[in-house]
Amino acid sequence: MACLHDHSCEDHDCSSNWSLYKHIDLSKVSALNEASHGSVKSVFTAWEHRLISDGEHLESNEGDPELLVFIPFTSDVKIKGISIVGGTDGTSPSKMRAFINRDGIDFSDAQSMQAIQEWDLVENNQGVLEYQTRFNTLLLP
Repeated sequence: MACLHDHSCEDHDCSSNWSLYKHIDLSKVSALNEASHGSVKSVFTAWEHRLISDGEHLESNEGDPELLVFIPFTSDVKIKGISIVGGTDGTSPSKMRAFINRDGIDFSDAQSMQAIQEWDLVENNQGVLEYQTRFNTLLLP
């Protein structure tokens, strides 16, 4: 989500004007270490549907809490903020690292590469928290 301003998005039409969802190439979204193959595609939704779930969620393989998610875009975008809706009781992600314009990386690459930004995340099952990016970096499709 890239909506940065002093009002509630529920009171304004931020979803169509500011959401990056329409720019995600969903057919090419993928994840390494997901417990259910292809489940990563189900967690990307339009802002106004962020709390609507058909029981779909993304989780890592048992015993290995890390996920590596590749999110390609259909056009050039700048990300100003990110919202991650997680589960409760310790099922939400606790850390996130971002790499830009990198496809085909694996866990070994991710460990040795410098992330453009890292976040310590808190449980956010209501979809109200937004993490600011310190970069307005152009992401290419």
